[in-house]
Amino acid sequence: MSSKPTGLMMERRNTCTENIDKLSTEDMLATLLQDDRVIADAIAACLPDITRLVDNAIATLSRGGRLIIVGAGASGRAAMQAACEYAPEAHHAVIGLIAGGAEALLQEREAAASDYERGINDLQTLDVNRNDMLLGLSVSGKTPWVWGALRYAGSLGATVATITQNAASEVAQLADIVIAPQTGPEVVVGFANPKARLAQRQILNMLSTGLAVRTGRVYSNLRVDINAADTHWTERQIAIVMEAARCPRAEAKRALESCNHSCRTAILMLLTGLDAWHARDLLADNNEHLRMALQEAKGRAAVTTH
Repeated sequence: MSSKPTGLMMERRNTCTENIDKLSTEDMLATLLQDDRVIADAIAACLPDITRLVDNAIATLSRGGRLIIVGAGASGRAAMQAACEYAPEAHHAVIGLIAGGAEALLQEREAAASDYERGINDLQTLDVNRNDMLLGLSVSGKTPWVWGALRYAGSLGATVATITQNAASEVAQLADIVIAPQTGPEVVVGFANPKARLAQRQILNMLSTGLAVRTGRVYSNLRVDINAADTHWTERQIAIVMEAARCPRAEAKRALESCNHSCRTAILMLLTGLDAWHARDLLADNNEHLRMALQEAKGRAAVTTH
């Protein structure tokens, strides 16, 4: 058997880092940092496709559908994290799904990742329908479980998207929206595609942040949907209300206590003078969008003064 590197491995080798094992620690780290700058350019080249992804996901949520993000191994863990970052509550319209289930968060489940039929079955368990949207994560594009999930969702008429490094892969062929950042060869051959995975994670962050903004979970650049789950988050709520309403701590705290610690309601009360009851109703009328509720309150006030 030949000991020469295969052609594929030679293609994956980074010619700029062939002497990385000879460098000082500082020079080695500088090389890593320099190489990582490729990631931002690769993502920027995909911006039109990322925009389509976010816009389609927003449309899905606005009509009552769900965004289901699926992946195996590290991609599955990234899917779960993205869903958690979208909203603080336990049950919402963005769902993360990992091949092999919750146990795979702690230990790889190669058998599950290789099971095409299980990808179909796992989506059937979620009662996926054409109003939902599926985002499949697979750096290589060669994960059978993700193939099954994408093919099944597509057969129902659901919008299907993927983030992959391989634009010619099976997952790309199954998707309506393909995001394929070309991050180039890794610094060291043999690692599990750290640059590609970092690009995937950054795109997911753009998605979860974009959805949070567009669904009214952000006012200005402040998250206003957080819950007072414990002392830490209660303090975070108070700080956000103080910043948004430009008010003292005691006033922010009183407002939160009067509206069952609803961040958005407290801010609306302080900025408009409404009581908790009317502020709550106004937010409900505006699908929990604080800025829209504020605009309506200002409009009502203008009519009243005239």
